Amino acid sequence: MIRLIAFLFCSLLSVAILAQDVRFEASTDARQVILSGYFTVSFTLYNANGENFKAPDFKGFSIMSGPSPTTSMRIVNGQRSQSYTISYQLQPRQLGRFQIKSASIKVGNKVLKTRPLSVEVVKGRNSNASTQEELQKEIQEQVFIKAIPTTTDAHVGQQVILDYKIYTSRDVENYNLLKESEYNGFYAEDLRRFNQREVKEVIDGVQYTTKVIKRLALFPQQAGVLTIEPLDLQLFVVLEDRPRPRSFFYTPKMTPVRVMTEPIDITVRPLPEDAPISFSGAVGKFKMRGVFNRNEMTTDDAVSLRMTISGDGDIKQIQPPRLDLPTSFEVYDPKVLEENSYDDRGIVAGEKTFEYLILPKEAGTYSLAPGFTYFDPDSARYVTLRADMAQLEVKQGQFGNRPLAQRDNAEDAPQDIRFIQTETSLRNGSWYFFGSGLFWGLFLLPFLVLGGIVVLRQRRAQYNNLDVAVRKSRQARKLAEKRMSLAKEYLEKQQSKPFYDEISRAAFGYICDKLRIPLAELSKDNVLTKLQSLSVSENLIERFMKIVQNCEMALFAGMDNTPAMRETYEETVSVIAAIEEEVGKA
Repeated sequence: MIRLIAFLFCSLLSVAILAQDVRFEASTDARQVILSGYFTVSFTLYNANGENFKAPDFKGFSIMSGPSPTTSMRIVNGQRSQSYTISYQLQPRQLGRFQIKSASIKVGNKVLKTRPLSVEVVKGRNSNASTQEELQKEIQEQVFIKAIPTTTDAHVGQQVILDYKIYTSRDVENYNLLKESEYNGFYAEDLRRFNQREVKEVIDGVQYTTKVIKRLALFPQQAGVLTIEPLDLQLFVVLEDRPRPRSFFYTPKMTPVRVMTEPIDITVRPLPEDAPISFSGAVGKFKMRGVFNRNEMTTDDAVSLRMTISGDGDIKQIQPPRLDLPTSFEVYDPKVLEENSYDDRGIVAGEKTFEYLILPKEAGTYSLAPGFTYFDPDSARYVTLRADMAQLEVKQGQFGNRPLAQRDNAEDAPQDIRFIQTETSLRNGSWYFFGSGLFWGLFLLPFLVLGGIVVLRQRRAQYNNLDVAVRKSRQARKLAEKRMSLAKEYLEKQQSKPFYDEISRAAFGYICDKLRIPLAELSKDNVLTKLQSLSVSENLIERFMKIVQNCEMALFAGMDNTPAMRETYEETVSVIAAIEEEVGKA
């Protein structure tokens, strides 16, 4: 019964609709349009279902969008009507009066056609273009973008600020980034805090409104001529010259315009070779402060030096400065207590704190002023900063100049150094004591202790006579393993940039220490030459250089692929172990 009622209702509705006037009409929202404008043409079929719709060729116009279909049904005074509309958005190509010819559609056995439409295309108030191509050229002269670096002549590691600035004498509603340079040879970091206000500028007698839409801090990683490829941008330019109506629902007429920057060459010079011993890779302008935790101590104690470096460079790349202290002090490998990098008025700045554990070996009064050296690009020279002079009073302790790891009560020793004590207990003796194992053990104990002291002193003397570079060479793998453990933490957290940063430090740090290459002389060519001189296999050298290249690419272009990160980690561990083995045989 319900199906029968529904059938009868649909039949009556169809009869009612067919009884109405069936029409196929064309309409437009503009009879006159400017060359830079666009308008909508609609073809509507009323009260019927059609097929085989054919649109006109739209000669003299470009189709901006469409065909866009819509359907509707209305009830007015109890009368139902339906319509089916197909719309196109058109933009004129040249001036003149044009006719939009008929569209057609088949309804039943009939073919219905619309009446032609007439549209006149006129010049805009401020336009002299007569074709669409000329209009696009005219707009591109009124709207363009520039890439503006703070300098095109820099040193390795120097911060170069790159601004992308839009110049326009028209309203720009929005923009879309199509393609950006990969900044090969640079470490690039986006800056968020910079002045984005619109500024008026006059160029060749034309006043433009300008705005910086993107700012980057670039740090050159190698010497030579590095090219920044063009930035490709799509701008949505407002075409109307009249003031916009103040309506929330109003959408201005726009046209997309593609603009590109010119490629930029940056000449990058290497750092001078006369770097002081305290130079650790800082390029820019920096400040330093150093504080000792005590001024009076004995040779049994350790003193802590905290050195804080702050400035306007890439703080992550700064390594711990090498301390130039008297030979009566022993310095353990420093550790990083704090590291912060941030935007500071449109540039990258940061602060880094190192802690050194220093052991005095001889009593006396010492005046110490630890130094830190950075390269100043403005003056093109190395600048050395000194901490305030500290007077250290060192008295003779109970253990003399024995190493910290051999002292029974070393409260200031590093946490990873442990002194192992052996407890012995004596039981009441009897006449069986003489000739027993305990008897002979106690009898030989003084000789064993004396022999151990002699051996320890000899090893201590040999260790003191070792060059600092030799010590670092022996400890290179341990330091690399520490850095790799930190990289593994970043891998588990899927933090790409810190991970590749630590991998790079581990690889280069290991090579610097193992092959005794000063940090100031570190380069891919030096590493390659040194590895070849030690008869390291070509395959292993190629694997190491590939790790370095992968880290550079990841730091420059970004690489968040977790399997690739894990593969890099495992490969780095394998390569360091293999180099350790081959260099050990050499």
